Amino acid sequence: MRLRHQILVLSLAAAAVPAAVLGAQLATAGHPATALASASAALAFAAALAAAFARGLVQPVADLVRGALDIARGRFGRQVGVRGRSELADLAYTFNYMSRELERQDAENRRLIGALERGALDTVRSLAGAIDAKDTYTRGHNERVAALAVEVGRELGCDERALLALRYGGLLHDVGKIGIPEPVLKKTIPLTEPEMELMRAHPAIGAEIVRGVELFADALPAIRSHHERWDGRGYPDGLAGEAIPLVARIVNAADTWDACTSSRPYQRALEPDEVVGILARLRGAQIDPSVHDALLAVLHRRSGGAFGRLRGAA
Repeated sequence: MRLRHQILVLSLAAAAVPAAVLGAQLATAGHPATALASASAALAFAAALAAAFARGLVQPVADLVRGALDIARGRFGRQVGVRGRSELADLAYTFNYMSRELERQDAENRRLIGALERGALDTVRSLAGAIDAKDTYTRGHNERVAALAVEVGRELGCDERALLALRYGGLLHDVGKIGIPEPVLKKTIPLTEPEMELMRAHPAIGAEIVRGVELFADALPAIRSHHERWDGRGYPDGLAGEAIPLVARIVNAADTWDACTSSRPYQRALEPDEVVGILARLRGAQIDPSVHDALLAVLHRRSGGAFGRLRGAA
């Protein structure tokens, strides 16, 4: 039973006893009509008084309940009205103080988290810069891959945690090249097979570099598995299909696009329509078909619709 109803029932029960006594005395004295009227008036007065008292007690409690629910939903700073100088008013004062303190602490926590995130991103960019310092031909490649991977992730409906993993994974997908000899990285002619074996080691090297760093835990699969292929013919683990983590499949597609549209010592930058044709051939072989389609949707949007005809052909 609600508190208001309980107060009303108790008040009426308390008023019923004296009303009944008064009614009995008047009835004994030979005034039954007066007895009934007096008893009814006493009960009506008690009911009105109880209703007013219940409303004055229940309303502040209801305000506090709504305020507590708002705070539970993260709406810190919520204030409730303070009435009079009763114990309920003291409770309202305490609630308001608590709510303001939670709002202040939440703002400070958000500021600190923002500073940590900016520091983390600066750290990632420093690592990406270290890669560029060794392999100048890929300067800016990591930033572009990260930005494109995040857009493709959004197109696929990835949540914020996955988008952050794509951002870090895109920036750091080639961090393992730090462990590759510079003559191999900067070679301007096709690599020999032993040199290719060295290059194929960079995903595993990169994974070892960031392993154990909690900040990059979600990005680790993108770093290790971005050269895996949908058909299972990739490296380092020969994963296939959905066994390849989604973040790695997305970074793979973004990496392929940027590699094909960027100039290298051994390869000219291809025109976008040429690359769309290459991607179409890689769909279902190297690239996850759903990721391929999301990538083309992003490129179509970026180009203002210039990829519409090619998308239909692909």
